Amino acid sequence: MKLAVSLSKISFFIVLVASVNAFTLRQQKMVSIFALECMAETGIGADSLTKLRDGDLTANDRTAKCFMKCFFEKENFMDGEGVLQLEAIATALEKDYERAKIDEMLEKCGVQKEDACETAFNAYECYHDHYQNL
Repeated sequence: MKLAVSLSKISFFIVLVASVNAFTLRQQKMVSIFALECMAETGIGADSLTKLRDGDLTANDRTAKCFMKCFFEKENFMDGEGVLQLEAIATALEKDYERAKIDEMLEKCGVQKEDACETAFNAYECYHDHYQNL
């Protein structure tokens, strides 16, 4: 299994970034820092965070969605206008997965929604549903 077991222990949503085995310890620490910063910025509650960590995507209120937006922006997976940066996401994943499969997943998951929070959460939810096919 190519997913890193130590997903940075903050929460499951970090799987998008921490799943890349080639990440350095410094990069993994940055993921943790970004998650903590976004927790502070959005005020996401412990219950929602726990649900996300456990892969329970019923934690889909506005705060959880905007948490994902914040995290995606800090990882440069989304620009300031709320547009997903698919090439940046692909680059992060292609060290461990076939580019064709990544592109296939991103075609499904790279859908722009009505606002940036919705877009980020939708991309995360879609990734969560499809990453095992990489």
